[in-house]
Amino acid sequence: MEGYTSEIPTIEELEGFLERNDLNALRDALAGVHPADVADALEELSAENAVTAFSLLPDFEASEVLDEANSSLTAELMESVDDERIADLLDTLPMDDAAELLEDLPELTAERLLRLMEPEESREVRAILSYPEDSAGRLMTQDVAVLRANWTVMQAFAYLRALTETETLHYLYVVDAVGRLTGVVPIRNLVLAQPERTIGEIAIPDPIHVYLDTDQEEVAEIFARYDYTVLPVNDSDEKLRGIVTVDDVIDILAEETTEDIQQLGGSSPLEQPYFSVPTFVVMRKRVGWLLLLFFASLLSGSVVAIFNGRISAPIMATLTIFITLVIGTGGNAGSQTVATIIRAIAVEEVRLGDLSRALRREIAAGFMMGLVLGAAGFVFAAIYAYWQHDNIAASIHPLRIALVVACTLPLVVVWSNTIATIIPILAERFNIDPTVVSAPMITTIVDATGLMIYYSLAVVLLG
Repeated sequence: MEGYTSEIPTIEELEGFLERNDLNALRDALAGVHPADVADALEELSAENAVTAFSLLPDFEASEVLDEANSSLTAELMESVDDERIADLLDTLPMDDAAELLEDLPELTAERLLRLMEPEESREVRAILSYPEDSAGRLMTQDVAVLRANWTVMQAFAYLRALTETETLHYLYVVDAVGRLTGVVPIRNLVLAQPERTIGEIAIPDPIHVYLDTDQEEVAEIFARYDYTVLPVNDSDEKLRGIVTVDDVIDILAEETTEDIQQLGGSSPLEQPYFSVPTFVVMRKRVGWLLLLFFASLLSGSVVAIFNGRISAPIMATLTIFITLVIGTGGNAGSQTVATIIRAIAVEEVRLGDLSRALRREIAAGFMMGLVLGAAGFVFAAIYAYWQHDNIAASIHPLRIALVVACTLPLVVVWSNTIATIIPILAERFNIDPTVVSAPMITTIVDATGLMIYYSLAVVLLG
């Protein structure tokens, strides 16, 4: 990026300066390096060395490093650096970023820092923190350039030159006498317009906007759909209260993707970086799901117990060899389908009204895959059954065992695809995060029902 050097000091160089206590060389090495790269470097140092290096940074760069650092380093810096400097750094940041840093702190610490901040900035941060968590109000900044419809282009330029602080000038928003949002002027339109034209003449009326309580996921979807870099935020009276910028939305997308991936794996999401989360917290996030899946897996044992008395012991022993093949295939098919469906739901390609269409598609795909797997399963089962023929009841031909496996696999794959399609779509309909209905849960359900299909076919085909 323009204004920053591409020569980033290595960790070994930084540690060498610190060991020699050559703070001037350390300051020079960090000068001109992008704050994100500085944050990455400080995260590799020990806590004490990171605080020492951070103390050498000028306020503007230090505030950006504080914003770019991961939560564990941020917590360490905010605990080790004196409150007056931290408050000065928060004053330097955009107020939405300052609010994001403060919301992760203990309430008493955050309140102490707010009292040390400049009164105007403190009031703005308090206002942001008063909005619901994960809402547009928490993401927005109030540093926005606003124009009036009756201004000329020349007057608008005079206003912009007088601005001392604003988040971005990509888009300029037009408000009426009471502050209601009425239009938007891209900066390109303003630059190309004749000086005597009015803002009302060049403004685009009724711009797309969100509200203070709009969920951050919906905000991110609007950015993605319309390729915006800035989005205005209104209150319930349609008054412009601030803007959300695309850099905040990128952070949201990263958070939501991380959360979805963790939930797909059958674990509650971690709110902090992996190594900064205590082992006990990692256990607590996972053990609930494991207990739920543990009790759900007891269904599989119940199915085996039900059929134990209906199928002779030698045949049951042979069928048991293929259990992992049957339930593993069903679970893998379900995992593939649920990942595809959840992604389609996330990008709004699939909704409740598309359920029957999605089902037809997944059932057809499952049937075709099942035929291929069934053929492979038939060959494998036939070879094994012939090999173990002496241990199977004499009345059962080995090919009949292979036929059971071959017929089971298409049915299990189709059933698995059906379950993995229906559950996420219905979860979305009832405002449940589809990723909560994770692949491990669907796999557990498919295991029990797949065994039921397997043994039922064995009873029918083997008599």
